[in-house]
Amino acid sequence: MFKNISALMPSKKKVLSFYGLLSLLLILTLFTLGLYLSLLNDLENKTTAAKRALSERMDGIFTELKQVTDDADLSCDRDNIKLLRRATFYSPTFKEIGLFNSNFKVYCSNLGPINIKIYDSIISRIKGSADRKTVSLMRSNTLSESTFFAFYQRSDGLGANGLAPPDRIAISVDIILLPDYFYELTLGKQILSSNREGIDSSVMAEQEASLADWSMSLVVLLPSSLYWRHFWSLLPVMLICWALLLAAFFIGHFVLVYYRRSLRHCIKRAIKSETMEVHFQPIVSLNAGCFHEMEALIRWRSFRHGQVSPLVIVDMADRLGLIDDLTWMVIRKVGDFYREYPEQLRNIKTAVNVDRHSLLKEGFADTLATILEEYPELKGRLGLEVTETSALNAVELPLMVSRFEHIKALGVGLSVDDFGTGYAGLDFLRRFPYDTLKLDQVFIASLKDDQFTRQVLTSVTKLAKELNMELVAEGVEREDQLNAVRELGVDRVQGYYFCRPLPKEQVIAWFEENTIK
Repeated sequence: MFKNISALMPSKKKVLSFYGLLSLLLILTLFTLGLYLSLLNDLENKTTAAKRALSERMDGIFTELKQVTDDADLSCDRDNIKLLRRATFYSPTFKEIGLFNSNFKVYCSNLGPINIKIYDSIISRIKGSADRKTVSLMRSNTLSESTFFAFYQRSDGLGANGLAPPDRIAISVDIILLPDYFYELTLGKQILSSNREGIDSSVMAEQEASLADWSMSLVVLLPSSLYWRHFWSLLPVMLICWALLLAAFFIGHFVLVYYRRSLRHCIKRAIKSETMEVHFQPIVSLNAGCFHEMEALIRWRSFRHGQVSPLVIVDMADRLGLIDDLTWMVIRKVGDFYREYPEQLRNIKTAVNVDRHSLLKEGFADTLATILEEYPELKGRLGLEVTETSALNAVELPLMVSRFEHIKALGVGLSVDDFGTGYAGLDFLRRFPYDTLKLDQVFIASLKDDQFTRQVLTSVTKLAKELNMELVAEGVEREDQLNAVRELGVDRVQGYYFCRPLPKEQVIAWFEENTIK
């Protein structure tokens, strides 16, 4: 027992190593990319918020200047000086406020009477502005440094201007962006405020916002140092997520392995014990007075796995080398069905699906003959449906013809199933002695709207009739599809429009209700 356990350890270690590396790569990818996208989104949001705050700041500045002009007049008397001093005292922005006249001369400030001519470039911008307002950045004698100027003029020519240090304008941006982001705020071509020179790492991304009304531009920079600071702070979370993902992968792997092995074991046991069920789907004859037929279809509900798809059953049986056993089980259950209801099924034929590679096996026809001796009820009533899923090589082709002739000599009918989905062409039908051609439901679904499909099926139908083959249309689910296959001359139909696959008791009841006596 200990030897078996130790033999399993290397496998588990390899699985653990593989999923450890895989989960680590996934966590690193998700966190690095997610953090980058998150910071890009934050950069965009912060830039938008800074632009909004700056715009509100500028609106507040001109609200102040407008209020001053509303209360002032063209004199520089004590009342006007007092007005300007009060406005400056309560202003969150300006250190000096002045008044100018229609000749654009500043004649009064909170410091007293003055006589300063406004620059021509600024005058032209004021006149060119729809709201008679503008801003500028230039050196001030009062502040003895680069100074922010704002100008507003009312309709009668009286105007007000304010002076402020640039950092008072940028404070609304600083509150939002600092200390994480670096930025550069420019007015025209001059830098109003910037901490760009202090950047201590490379720039991963940048976002630009423009305030066209004020000729301002804001560029916000995302430094790589911010990214790595967030990255290292997330390291404990990353390790926890890595451990959880590794555990999920590791447990999921062995659960899946157990499920697959368990499903394989259950299918193998069900085939060997012949405990799977067979349901039957009627093949309805559209000609009055003719008998219906049916197709046998495998169905299985596992106690552990629930309802298992027939495709999974067939695939697993093929992998286990039990596809022939599955076929013999179905045929025997069909034989038991005929033996149980001899009168009700006296004139009903049944088709059973068979793998083409099974037909190539040397002992297939002999085993089939043995089963027919065991169930004489099947003679003349059993048919085999061969799906055209793969091409035959030069060796297999004559061998398949020989097998078909042997099977037909046993009184077993042959059908080509899902015609049109595999490798079979029209010449294929001439080579093999098929009794029935089943048109795949893919063609039936597009028959009404696809003219090309209609032309192909018309040719196939014509050839089948020339070769005395019966035609069955599969997958008919609607009345318009039924009418379309009628127009093609197809006289046998299989599909949910008439009946779904049923257990044997229910299909007997269906035949009793629908068979013409």
